[in-house]
Amino acid sequence: MTHIYGGWYGVTAFLLLSRDFPVGKIRSFDIDPTCEPIADMINENWVIKEWKFKAFTADCNYPLSEGVPDLVINTSTEHFGSMAWFDNILPGTRVVLQGNNLVHDDHFGNATDLTDFENKFKLSEVVYSGELKFEYPDWNFTRYMIIGYK
Repeated sequence: MTHIYGGWYGVTAFLLLSRDFPVGKIRSFDIDPTCEPIADMINENWVIKEWKFKAFTADCNYPLSEGVPDLVINTSTEHFGSMAWFDNILPGTRVVLQGNNLVHDDHFGNATDLTDFENKFKLSEVVYSGELKFEYPDWNFTRYMIIGYK
């Protein structure tokens, strides 16, 4: 089972499921209650298939009751003001984590660079680590990604 933290409108799940990514079931969690019905609508094809996909309104900083994941995806780590969500992931779980250094009103856990990002999210094994710079005429930022095992 895959858990997506900060799942918003379920687009990550949609992309994985529409490309036959090898997952059993996907559970998408977002603290914003307006996201759940939209995510379920976007992924309706998989909601009706024995809940291969299902969105939930939940705070990922607390233990979740929708099964034990073998993969946790969080592409919005900078939106989490606490590390409790990461601390609650069981050791040995595969993770895909993304964050950035963009200064924004709703960003709490920005990393200053890739090394800082890796240090925030200590993994027992890193399979991939990288960054991608985004440069626009009036602003820029760098996104960081690590894939591995907690």
